[in-house]
Amino acid sequence: MLVSSRKPFRATVKSEIVFGSGPEESVHHQSSKMNSTPTNVPNFDDLFTKLLNILKTNGKVQEVSSHFGPSHSIQDMFSYLWNLVEAQRYLIPKSVILEKSDKEAEKLRLEGNKYYQRKLLEKALDYYNQSILYASHPKLDISKGISKKQLDDDSLIPDLMKSSDVNCQDLYRPLALGYANRSAVFYELKLFDKCINDIEMALDYGYPKILHSKLAERKAKCLLAQGKRKEASQLIEASLQALTSLPLDDIKKKPSQKALDLLLQQASEQTSGNHNPTSVPERPLFRYETPKPPKLLHPSPTIPSLSCAVKLAFSATQGRYLVAERDIKPGEVLAVEEGYSRVLHLNSQLRTYCSGCLARCVTPLPCPYCPLVVFCSSACRLGALSSYHGRECSTLTSLSALDIGKNAVLIYRILMQTSFARLKEMIPVYQHEALSKTPESLGFNDEGIYDSSDYRTIFHLVGNKMSRSVSDLFKRCAMSVVLLKLLEKSQQFFTDLDGAVFSPSQEDILLSGTVIFTHMMNLPCNAHSITELQVNESDYHLSVSQEIGCGAFGVLSLTNHSCNPTSTRVSYGSVVVLKAISYIPAGSEVTDTYGEHYAVTSAESRRSSLMIQYYFTCLCEPCQHNWPSYMNLPTKLVLKCLQCLGPLDSKNGECPRCKLTELSSTVEICRDDILYNYEEVDKKIKLAVKKYEESYKDVLRGNNSVEIRNVITDVIELIDKYVMLPCKLYFEAQETLKHCFDRLAHNIINMQVE
Repeated sequence: MLVSSRKPFRATVKSEIVFGSGPEESVHHQSSKMNSTPTNVPNFDDLFTKLLNILKTNGKVQEVSSHFGPSHSIQDMFSYLWNLVEAQRYLIPKSVILEKSDKEAEKLRLEGNKYYQRKLLEKALDYYNQSILYASHPKLDISKGISKKQLDDDSLIPDLMKSSDVNCQDLYRPLALGYANRSAVFYELKLFDKCINDIEMALDYGYPKILHSKLAERKAKCLLAQGKRKEASQLIEASLQALTSLPLDDIKKKPSQKALDLLLQQASEQTSGNHNPTSVPERPLFRYETPKPPKLLHPSPTIPSLSCAVKLAFSATQGRYLVAERDIKPGEVLAVEEGYSRVLHLNSQLRTYCSGCLARCVTPLPCPYCPLVVFCSSACRLGALSSYHGRECSTLTSLSALDIGKNAVLIYRILMQTSFARLKEMIPVYQHEALSKTPESLGFNDEGIYDSSDYRTIFHLVGNKMSRSVSDLFKRCAMSVVLLKLLEKSQQFFTDLDGAVFSPSQEDILLSGTVIFTHMMNLPCNAHSITELQVNESDYHLSVSQEIGCGAFGVLSLTNHSCNPTSTRVSYGSVVVLKAISYIPAGSEVTDTYGEHYAVTSAESRRSSLMIQYYFTCLCEPCQHNWPSYMNLPTKLVLKCLQCLGPLDSKNGECPRCKLTELSSTVEICRDDILYNYEEVDKKIKLAVKKYEESYKDVLRGNNSVEIRNVITDVIELIDKYVMLPCKLYFEAQETLKHCFDRLAHNIINMQVE
């Protein structure tokens, strides 16, 4: 059976986080440095190079090296380096502060005005967002806690302003102007709710009263467009009255009065039963909202983020891994996990995505203290300020300046999020568990539950210390020293349960450093990327899966690697969903990819890369049988014998090896049948391929219906059961399915404003 070759979607291979494996290698696979970070600040490589040079000069390299190696304990290695005079002198991160700036906010707003006047709305929106981010912001008073109502309602943000700020709203004029100008963009895009929300924010933050009629006019137009005649009329009448009382001459008032009178007339012409609101497009010119992830309908009783169709297994050679409890069809949801912690990369992503849930923000709420991060809602913002961002805010620029790698940023977030007080209480317990429990039981709490929100699931992840070189351990220990020094400088980590800052004891230092060093080893082997699909509507093949951050996911870390994985990860903001992309028979392993795929990279290169970072030799089928890459995959579909898995004779359905003739009376497709009617199966596959060809065209046209995805999963399942692998169609169908999955999670469409 021959199929036509087609242009495949870009392979959406989701990689793990790559980290350097020794002092001779770069520690930052893709820079995490923010664009606004000063370039003259020494990064970690600079600090580490100075330390190495001074150790060489002093003839201490051999002596220092003798204290590092797999046989040394994590605590002993960290203690030695922390107390080394040269380390204390040269491994010191420099403090870098980036503050709010009304001058910068004004500059950005004026730049946005230029693009708005030219109707380049996307560019205007970007500059207005940045202007809002840099503008001085009232401090939020969360000292008395946060109510659910305040978390759920963005309009209540002014209620959280400190009283000293409420009476000085002139201080926040740049912020008010930014919101007002951004509302104009949303009005042009017919995003009326967003426009109204920004108008209200502008008024809350002190928009000049002399210009209130301008915003009232825009808000009234939004209300009329939504068919809210009564509200529009009341607003216009109130605005006309307010305009009359302003200390302006009649000539200056007249244009605003005329515009409002005209709107009032339009509102009076509409009746409550027969109004004609402005038509709103079915979808705006762009769509940034991150959809909600699917729910796990039947979760595992002991691993709630995992489907009950999957169970945990263990072996001495494979460690912990996941297997199918029953037959699993392509497309099934296998895990839904938010994980313990996650971070955005410290670059421009910080101003595009919510630092709380990692959803893309079209109307970002700024951090009130720094011009670095944004949030999608008051719930995310207040939640972050009351926990991790409230503690890391002052040192985030310094962390970025270190350019120390993505995993180090994640570790910093984990420690700030967890807090020293909790670590001091928990770490001795977890260390005892590591010594007393079996490997397969680590991470489970006292109730026998493997809870993704429990820090112990991250602490107990494998770090491969025994396989690491002296140079690798030394460099990771040096990173740990630098991060701990930054935590000390923050004066937000070493605090007691009441939040009071204290000077850490040597015991406190060793406990914290040991934790950091532990994660410096286990996160590079377990952290997962968080991605977003940038959809290209003019050519869907060119849609790009972009990595925006990374996270610590205890359940996803239970999957082992295969260069022909049976599942794929899909990011819904901070939530990552594991979906099957193969037919997985009961008892078979559920696998993921650690960034290496047979169709993209040669077996030799894959094995080398996996050994360097993950310390294992890949023995998956593509590696053992040296499957060809995509361009050399066979296009012919050859049926296989279900007993020996060899090819059948296409003329009579006989297996040359087993001498079995496939003449079963049943045409029922079942993996347990060794014999099947090969002619009937051949017909079913041909029909499935034909349907797939049509569905593939639909996907290229932008369609992504359940019916289309079912057609794709049907052809994958038939190939899995009855066709010799590898074959080109199988890879293409899986990539098409992965593209469809990503489209569900990242409905991001590029703006095309004319």
